[in-house]
Order: sequence, then structure tokens, then C-alpha cells
Amino acid sequence: MDNCLISSFQHSIKLKYGTIAVFLSINLSILVGCSHTEKVLVPPRVDLKAYRTIGVIDFSITADSDLREYVTQHYIQSVQSAQPGVRLLELGTKEHVLTTVSRKKLDLTAIKSIGSAYKVDALIFGHFSASEPKPNVRLSSTWESLHAGAIIEATLLSKLWETDSGVTLWSNTTVRKEPVASLKADSSGNIEFGASDPKETYGNLVPELVFANTTDFRAYYVRRKIK
Repeated sequence: MDNCLISSFQHSIKLKYGTIAVFLSINLSILVGCSHTEKVLVPPRVDLKAYRTIGVIDFSITADSDLREYVTQHYIQSVQSAQPGVRLLELGTKEHVLTTVSRKKLDLTAIKSIGSAYKVDALIFGHFSASEPKPNVRLSSTWESLHAGAIIEATLLSKLWETDSGVTLWSNTTVRKEPVASLKADSSGNIEFGASDPKETYGNLVPELVFANTTDFRAYYVRRKIK
């Protein structure tokens, strides 16, 4: 074959491959340009607005301080912040509610009876427990007093029941370990822990624990690839 024809043929092939490469490059750029990520709102895992009215029993407490009202109110605030407009009815202590429905424990029959007596479609109840404080002791230079930063591990368990059937719709347990108000002891051996105000004693422990426990009630954003 004539060298000129061979050269022309090879040149033609190169042009074709070059054209294909350019074409693929342009199309790939278009595809990449059409694909992007954006924030998408994901609804909460548990929709409390599906229930007309939800009864809330004061949370039970295992701790030195009387935190019953403090924990319960934080929980209610967190739920209503997560889902504004949800209807919550405060029922009082567990003992009071059980006495009202003539029951001794919060069992299936009691849950159904509470629903009928208080006209609530669902019921929320929880339990807060805290460990004994674990101090990090610092003795004063005069050896007359000591100060200790205390660490407490707390657990919050909460449940949501449907009162019509008595079934457990949702439950969650969260654990947090936080520094709390300091321990103090004098040379006579007298020890004080915390303060009379539970907010001062437990600092951010209760709010953070409640916020983590109610995560399933909140909507959240995720980034997803959109074409």
C-alpha cells in the first residue's frame, strides 16, 4: 500500500478516536455537572402528632437529690421543642396515677385504664438513675480542707405506650458521664455534695441526657446526591 494512503488512514483513525474521546469527555462533564448534593429533611422516627393527646407521668428518680420535677419538665420541653404542637397532659406521680386507676403497678391493665380514665391515646413514662459521685480529690496547701471535682454517670430510660392496646410503641435508654458540682470536706470530716438547686448540682448532665434520649422525636437533615 502506498505510504501516503497508509499515513492518511492512520490519521483518519486518530481523528475518529480523538472525536470519540472529546465526545465522552463532554458527556461525562455534563453528567457530573447534573449530579450534586443537597440537604434533605428527614422526618422524625417517631411521630407523636399521630396521637391526639399523650399523658406524661412524672419520671421516677434514683438519686440523692429530688430531681423528679426537674427531669420531667426538661423531658416535656425537649419533646415539645422537637415537635411543636404535640399535646401533652401532665398526670402527676406514678403513685398518684396508679391510685386513681386502682392499680399497684404499671402493667398492661394499668396502661389501658389510664388511657380510659385520663382520655389519653398514648403514655410516656421514664426513670432517671445516677451513680454515686466519684471525686477527684485535691487537698489544700494547709491540709485543712479538700475540694473534689465529682463525676457522675447517669442513665435515662423512657417508654411510649399506646393506651388502647397497651403495646410499647418506643423505648430508649441513654447514658452520660459528666462533671457535677464539687464535693467539699473540712478537717472534721464533714462532706457536702452539690447544692440545694438540682440545676446547680447536676449542671448540663440532665439537659444533655434528655436531649440525647429524645433524638428519635426530632427531624434532621442529611446530604444526598441529587441528579
